[in-house]
Amino acid sequence: MLYSGHFSFDEITPSGMERHGYFTCLVKAGTPELALQNFKQRIQIIKEDIKDPLFKYIQVVYVEDIIEIADSPEEAVVTRFQSSDGPFPKSRSCSLPLSDTTDIKAYQWVPESDFSTDQKEANGEYKEAVPFLRF
Repeated sequence: MLYSGHFSFDEITPSGMERHGYFTCLVKAGTPELALQNFKQRIQIIKEDIKDPLFKYIQVVYVEDIIEIADSPEEAVVTRFQSSDGPFPKSRSCSLPLSDTTDIKAYQWVPESDFSTDQKEANGEYKEAVPFLRF
């Protein structure tokens, strides 16, 4: 089976600023328990051995959910939804950080009106996301 694990975390920066965030992992395993064990090992390796900057200040990780995927669905399935109060907070996001597999690929949607391939503007700031759909 393929398992998707969604996690939240708390971190504290060197300046003492509290932050929180989310990340998702995928693994092929025989049971949910084995998947969870694999997720735990991978998170520990990233935090303790690889010491990647993304995980550097993480203090606590929480399991939000584990999703078992028995087969590839023919139609799109919503696997995660979260809603928060207030405007969208400042945050950072990236797809497949620390991935060493070629079996999983990430694609970015770029609207037809935006021919730029660089996400950053000249001043180093990220561009505001362009809506995919409006209702």
